Amino acid sequence: MLSETATNKIQMWFAASGIFCVILYVIGWGVIGMCAPPWIPKASMSAQELMEFYRDHSFRIMVGQTIATFAAGVFMVFSCQVAAQMWQREKGSHVLSMVQLMGGVLTGVAGLVGGMMWCALAEFAGTLDPNVVRFFHFFTWYAFDGTYFVTVMEFGAIGLMGLIDRSETPLFPRWTGVLAAIFGVSYITLALLPFDHEGAFSYEGAWNWYWVWITFFFEVMWISYCCIRDLQRKQAVAQTQARGQTIGAEALAQ
Repeated sequence: MLSETATNKIQMWFAASGIFCVILYVIGWGVIGMCAPPWIPKASMSAQELMEFYRDHSFRIMVGQTIATFAAGVFMVFSCQVAAQMWQREKGSHVLSMVQLMGGVLTGVAGLVGGMMWCALAEFAGTLDPNVVRFFHFFTWYAFDGTYFVTVMEFGAIGLMGLIDRSETPLFPRWTGVLAAIFGVSYITLALLPFDHEGAFSYEGAWNWYWVWITFFFEVMWISYCCIRDLQRKQAVAQTQARGQTIGAEALAQ
């Protein structure tokens, strides 16, 4: 059986892992893996240009996406911690915590699968027909961004928790609930990826990249902070109660 001290430390690490995974993912997926501007290949590139892009940056992409898959796994652990803290506050069905857990874990799975698919493209691009490379390039982005609904589920559950939690010290402030709901709904534009290869709704466009990813990373880091703060409050209350019990026991002994 784990001691209470060990359990508290593990929960604190898991709660903080949201911030860690965002930083690691930006470095691995975005910078080294070349999925963030200005390195990201444009959706308007020809099949030959895409083949040359993956071939010429093969090792860099493979390293970056390998890092990204690890960060995506950390995100799954973080989602479990968020669900656990939501579960403690729900009474009855615990449906919000379960929806958040499902959405968060599946978001992590999308990151894992996407990273490995980009690795495969980078490794074999020089031996494949350019049209095959182009097909799998877009298929990867569609599978990666097109799973937006699982993230909508995740943020939607968190948003509802923030809106309906009436306790004196809510897990998520009410304004967090409003923002999470807005962010989640706005990600529906990712469904437009197959229909726009040059404008704001392409995978590297002004809306479907800058808005979606910046708000997603901000929201994850803020949720991580809220979970850390909630655990710190609980630990402070527990320590205060323990001191009170100790003082009371000493008074009775005298």
